[in-house]
Amino acid sequence: MAKYYQGINGAFHGKVGNVVGYMWKHSQCMRAYSEKVHYPNTESQQRERDWFVSMVRFAAQARPALLLGFKHKAFETNMTEGNYFVTNNKRYFHHVDGGIEIDYDKLSIAEGPAADVVFHTPVFREHETLNVEFDRNTLFSRASGDDMVYLYIYSVDRCKGFLAAPVARKTKNINLQLPYDWAGSLVHIYGFVVDREGRSSNSTYIGAGMVNHYNDGTTYIPLNKSWMDFVEVANKVNSNDNPKVLDEDNVDGTGNEAAVVTPSEALKVCISVCI
Repeated sequence: MAKYYQGINGAFHGKVGNVVGYMWKHSQCMRAYSEKVHYPNTESQQRERDWFVSMVRFAAQARPALLLGFKHKAFETNMTEGNYFVTNNKRYFHHVDGGIEIDYDKLSIAEGPAADVVFHTPVFREHETLNVEFDRNTLFSRASGDDMVYLYIYSVDRCKGFLAAPVARKTKNINLQLPYDWAGSLVHIYGFVVDREGRSSNSTYIGAGMVNHYNDGTTYIPLNKSWMDFVEVANKVNSNDNPKVLDEDNVDGTGNEAAVVTPSEALKVCISVCI
């Protein structure tokens, strides 16, 4: 059922006969309604769908960043920010061995005339923390210190990303806490600047790295899935005040008294083995 808002000659929303009325970017639009949808499920068509879905999935996760980075470009081209991303980055999504390979270092998530900054190599520290330092780009002499610098971090393993809270250009440093369940995940980092007029700079691929959780003083130990499983079990054991023993009689099966091993001791042993 369609709804009329301005009489028979006005705009409408919904299906009327073989046409559909709808709103797009604050404009009233109308399109033909197709009764039949052709959905060939050939191998070639499925490959194309997988290719397109991979781009849309990345764009959906990066939407907060794209709304800032492609705001003006999308307006100039009469496109949504997501469509602008797909149009300009589709050549970096490839079919490889039955899957989709992405050239993460070539993706662009922001484009504009604002002065950018020079990002340094990202540093991953323990407890899922990330630090990125940056300096003023000497090619832009009039860049304001109050312009905002953004980081977008994408986890390949989790297929998720988030836009970090911005900092002023004059701070020259961003330190942030990544989600704890990203430990052991490979992440890609992008940065861009938004000036006081709302214009963005071109985005910069800052680099990639593994999110860390534990630090033994010299070596960062990434959490892989098996290690995360052990930590989950250890946390459950630690919630019990009573230490674990081999059996109720505290006997190891040979008639000798069994040693009592606390969860913290077991964790130390596992860490020494993993290192």
